[in-house]
Amino acid sequence: MVGIDGGGRADAHDDAPSPQVHQDPPEQAREAEVRGLAADTSLPNDLVALLVMHGEAYWEYARLHLGDADAADALVDDVFADLAAHWNTVLRQENVDEFCWGVLRATIDDTLRLLARPSAFTCAAFAFAMADAREAFQALESGIGLFAAIGELQERQHDVVVLTYVLGYPIVTAARVMGITRSGVYSLRRDARRQLASALGLDEQSAEQAEEQ
Repeated sequence: MVGIDGGGRADAHDDAPSPQVHQDPPEQAREAEVRGLAADTSLPNDLVALLVMHGEAYWEYARLHLGDADAADALVDDVFADLAAHWNTVLRQENVDEFCWGVLRATIDDTLRLLARPSAFTCAAFAFAMADAREAFQALESGIGLFAAIGELQERQHDVVVLTYVLGYPIVTAARVMGITRSGVYSLRRDARRQLASALGLDEQSAEQAEEQ
């Protein structure tokens, strides 16, 4: 699985516990699962708090990129087991929330590289949005091309758009999950909308007006 070395970068190690296999439908079992993991006394208290606050967002983000709910379960379990095993290193980071989010992203990237396949984000996000259309997309809706364009955004812009537009989290929640300020989220999202408008051949002013609504 993916680990954390002394420099705070994701790296490989083999001594972490294997992830549990979840049999219940994830959409019906997520709240109970988070409660169960949070009750695990082997996790440091600060990590339990992070799991309770951000665990669902981690899972939803992983599901979009892996395209599979069970695979997302296993990956997020790996991430939190890894963080627990190196918690003293994690606590030495300048921004713990930002660091932990970076571990999640690195684990997803490494998993996709090991599987030798690209992210499932474009198709998974399109299916997700079609099943639960979000008003925030109306100004930029252009079919699956929108989600392909989101997938090409710079890393932090991509994360902000996924968390706030695709998954529908409030600005303050996205900021906490990523370990950045609310003004940082607004700035990243504004820049992302401009790039999306350009990629989709839309009017930049219309995108900016939609962002202000």
